[in-house]
Amino acid sequence: MDVPVGVPRPIQARAEATVTGVLEATIKAIEAHGEASVRLDDILKTTGISKGSLYHHFGSREGLIAAARVVQFSRFISEDAKSIREELTKATTLEEFAAKTAAFVKTGNSAERERARHNRMSVIASSYGRPELRESLALQQHAYTESIAEAVRHGQKMGWIRADIDARALAVFVQSYNLARVLLDLDTEPVAAEDWERVVGVAIGSMFVASD
Repeated sequence: MDVPVGVPRPIQARAEATVTGVLEATIKAIEAHGEASVRLDDILKTTGISKGSLYHHFGSREGLIAAARVVQFSRFISEDAKSIREELTKATTLEEFAAKTAAFVKTGNSAERERARHNRMSVIASSYGRPELRESLALQQHAYTESIAEAVRHGQKMGWIRADIDARALAVFVQSYNLARVLLDLDTEPVAAEDWERVVGVAIGSMFVASD
């Protein structure tokens, strides 16, 4: 199992299964009712793990919650990072690159991803005042941004994206419109999805080199 930084890395498979079970139970509680709902007695009862084992792997309730938050964050970005990097760097024409970019925009802003968007924001907010958690998230965030930047560099190398734009800066911008979608999810009169996608499309389109 590819374990994110900040999550216990047990050597034995049996211990790994135990850690995974505890993390899943904790994440379920957090996503249902927030961090305040995480009670160690409930986790012990649900998973069957002993209190000694739980403290051995996580150190404390705070350590358990932090590890669960890291896993939450990792789930949101790891699959996206892989898909974006692999799909866009395989593009051989501007049309293909642009079409795949538009598809990622549509997927990232879909109603089906609302929960994932809110979870990501929740995890980021929870890292304030928790330097170790923030450091773990920062390492994952850096890798995620770099994955997108790699796709941008491919576009620049192929002559599709303006060379005067910093690849990492554009990679961060791409993520910003996805996080901004949370504001639309919250609004009592949300902007129509197609209108939002059009604005994003116009913004991203300005990054491309005009074709003759």
